[in-house]
Amino acid sequence: MLSRCTMSAVILLAACSAAVAAVQGSPALEPSSAADAPWAIEWLTPDLKGAATPKTLILCSDSMAEHLRRYRSLIEKLSVLKGHTILDGSKLEARKPAADIGYIVFAHKGNEDQIVRNCVANYPELQPIVTDFIEKEISSEQDEFQDLIKYGILPKAAQPRQCFGRYYYQTEDYYPTRATKKWFALIEMDYSSDNRCFDESFSATFGIDPESCRSAGICVDDGK
Repeated sequence: MLSRCTMSAVILLAACSAAVAAVQGSPALEPSSAADAPWAIEWLTPDLKGAATPKTLILCSDSMAEHLRRYRSLIEKLSVLKGHTILDGSKLEARKPAADIGYIVFAHKGNEDQIVRNCVANYPELQPIVTDFIEKEISSEQDEFQDLIKYGILPKAAQPRQCFGRYYYQTEDYYPTRATKKWFALIEMDYSSDNRCFDESFSATFGIDPESCRSAGICVDDGK
């Protein structure tokens, strides 16, 4: 458990460091040759650059129209995402078979049942994963957060976590050939009162660093 906590702490500290760098003034991103990507983007890890994200994504969300628009806008803005398709999981046409497919399930607290009923129920393979996440993973992440405070890695005044998420792979045994294994489903629950969790994570679906995406102006919501 301590090892897992330490890893989480590294992620949290890295995020804090990035925020400090942004305030202090960090170097501008290098220009990109892509006409629709005015600045270079950075990737979370090299093996996620077009290797890990399924090309066809089926979305189940309690903010379907908004989240579909944001995902599709990002795909349109970045030529490196050419070939990716995101479908409305509540519609029957999204059930067409695809060789390279993944699912995204996103809901705000209190809407979990609605998502399962309106969308996830169309995909039997997703139901046990979503149930496991809701019943076990969220409490596990909450316990992990408390452990980080207990071991002094996070201050006692740290605010409770509001964003919960996990990538489920076709097999959990994907090391050391992670680049050849694509995730099967991304499950996220937002306990905030707005879309802050989605704002922080939607570019990472494609392996793109969220801070890099915002700095480049690509992940800024234009409302269109």
